Formats: sequence, C-alpha cells, structure tokens
Amino acid sequence: MSLETILPDKLNPTPLVTCDSNTSIHEVSRLMAHHNVGCVVVAEKGIPQGIITDRDILVRVVAQAPDLTPGDPVRVAMSSPVKTIHLYQGLHEALKTMKESKIRRLPVVNSLGVVVGILTFSDLLTLLAHELSDMRDIILAETGFEFGKLAA
Repeated sequence: MSLETILPDKLNPTPLVTCDSNTSIHEVSRLMAHHNVGCVVVAEKGIPQGIITDRDILVRVVAQAPDLTPGDPVRVAMSSPVKTIHLYQGLHEALKTMKESKIRRLPVVNSLGVVVGILTFSDLLTLLAHELSDMRDIILAETGFEFGKLAA
C-alpha cells in the first residue's frame, strides 16, 4: 500500500509545518509550539533542504553551541541533507528508511520532489495498531473466536 493512499487517512496525522532556511530558530520554535509538532521541514520552493526537530534545538543550539542565538537562521542548526520518502513508496520502505537512518520523522515528497506531508514514527504506530485491530475484528467475525476468553 503506497503512502499516497495512506496519508489522507492517517489517524491523528502530524501536520506538515515548513519554513525557509532564513527563518530564525526562535520563529521555528514558535511554529512548533503553535502547531504542537516536534519538527519543521526546511524547504525552498517546496523542495526539502533540511529538517529541524525540538531535540535539534535543545542539543545543537542550547547545549552545544552557546554562540548561536534564537535569532540565527535555522539553516545553522537543521539536519541536512534530509531523508525523504516518495508518495509511491509504502510503509515497509518508510520503516526501513527510519530504522536505517535512525530517524523518527520522514518528509513525504511527490514526483516533483515537493514535500506534501510528514510521516512520523507515532503515525506509523497508530496506523499499525488500527490495522491489527481490524485484523482482530475480521478473525472474530469469521470464527467467533473472542480474544481473552478461554475455550470451553
């Protein structure tokens, strides 16, 4: 199943929040707070150039770089290049990319390379939990088996 069919139906989806590379670290932090997200995709004309997470700000700006200020542009603290996944790819590829890259947030791009969504590890867990619940319902409907009850 491709991400193109999954993204519109994500349960409690993480909203895509973007900024350009000249946006200040302070403004990016405000965007995160306003949208209740843990990351912002840094894009130029829709093409992802990097990503910055709440952890990046804490570790790279606050803890490790006392010379950086909240007024500095986000490009000095973002992760770049950013890993992305294409809409035509599926959950397996998304999980594989996240695992291999040790990341929890993956911008989704269309065929032109324009960012159209974000897939988070939490989104994947929610989707998989609902899929498992649907499988349980199918088993129950087909067999009458009830989970948690011992057979007589």
